Amino acid sequence: MFKTLISTAAAAAFLIGPAVEATAATAVAKPPASHQGQWWTHPLGCEYSRAGRPGETMWFLIVNTRKKGCPSYIAGNTWGGVYRAQGSKM
Repeated sequence: MFKTLISTAAAAAFLIGPAVEATAATAVAKPPASHQGQWWTHPLGCEYSRAGRPGETMWFLIVNTRKKGCPSYIAGNTWGGVYRAQGSKM
């Protein structure tokens, strides 16, 4: 009985683990909506510069600060959903 319980728990952890990791990987770190500065630093250490058309906010990676895992851009407010939430990761 105890052996079966441990095997079942191990199998459940194996199945749930990748789903939790995938959810965390798809989460997009963004500057808070109240952020008014020109630059923002991603939790991984990459720096972004604010840009965009009037009424639109986009954050573009400052290339010489790129690190593995940082997206090439982060979409804030955009017109008509033209951009995905983030660009390709380096």
